[in-house]
Amino acid sequence: MWLAHALTLSRIPIALALVAAYGDPARCVAWVAAAAATDAADGNVARWMQRRGHVRPDIGGWLDPLVDKIFVVIALAAIWWHTRALDVIALIGARELVLVPIAIAYLARHRPVRDLHADWLGKVATIAQFVALAVALALPAYALVAAAVAGALGVAAAVRYAARFTRMQR
Repeated sequence: MWLAHALTLSRIPIALALVAAYGDPARCVAWVAAAAATDAADGNVARWMQRRGHVRPDIGGWLDPLVDKIFVVIALAAIWWHTRALDVIALIGARELVLVPIAIAYLARHRPVRDLHADWLGKVATIAQFVALAVALALPAYALVAAAVAGALGVAAAVRYAARFTRMQR
């Protein structure tokens, strides 16, 4: 499982590289693409390793979403530092703003983390968020449209998770 966790954790230095690359569109897009690739790969690697009997340490259920949030916060901080575009930041971060309280409520009810997994809308929202981050970092003049799409999909995914959580409470 360490390989999957290393892929997950690699998003933190990638986020810091984004900060350093700000203003260079090609490098920003490349770093966001690298982060997206590690996000797609870590779960696949973990499932592959589980099929081969490697199950410890089983921390991916909380590590992956935590690192995802850290990545987004660092990228949004870079955008804020350079543009002060609060509307763009709020839209790109909307999913986290809505989803984090839902996840906290879910975990406070002592529900297993492994039951809290992404569905198709969550995956689409993640892709939209990565695209919006790339646009906001590389081409800030066009960020608002990409951020609005990411925000709408992110909130829709969070509402869907909330509905699923509510059904599980019954």
